[in-house]
Amino acid sequence: MKRDNLEQLSLLVVEDSPADVFLVREALKEEGLSCHLKIADDGEKAINILDDVDAGGQDAPNLLLVDLNVPRQNGEHVLERLRRSPRCGKTPVVMMSTSDTAAERKRAFELGATEYFCKPSTLAEFMQLGKLVRVLLEQRYGTAA
Repeated sequence: MKRDNLEQLSLLVVEDSPADVFLVREALKEEGLSCHLKIADDGEKAINILDDVDAGGQDAPNLLLVDLNVPRQNGEHVLERLRRSPRCGKTPVVMMSTSDTAAERKRAFELGATEYFCKPSTLAEFMQLGKLVRVLLEQRYGTAA
């Protein structure tokens, strides 16, 4: 599925921190992306969204940003559920965490994460998330107009 314009794409953001959701929006804006964001502030809500997508109740997201440490079903459970999805099992996923341990990175990739983004302590570093999202979307859906 090619898209003429990356801004028409939708992202599911699984993040319980309103501050980090704000930073995600800013990182995308700085990169010139105005994708539609659907926010799930816990893993159970994200899994319910995926269930609804598989049932045909809504369109599949084009990319997921999943915080590893969300409540009510952690990011690993969300990723495992996504990879079993008939409609969006191959969707790119960026796992995000404040931790950058080798074990967490390895586990995320074993479960099918496309990328792993360690949430940095500076705003400038966090803005790099926008570039990462652009690259993943361009790889999958073509170059922005």
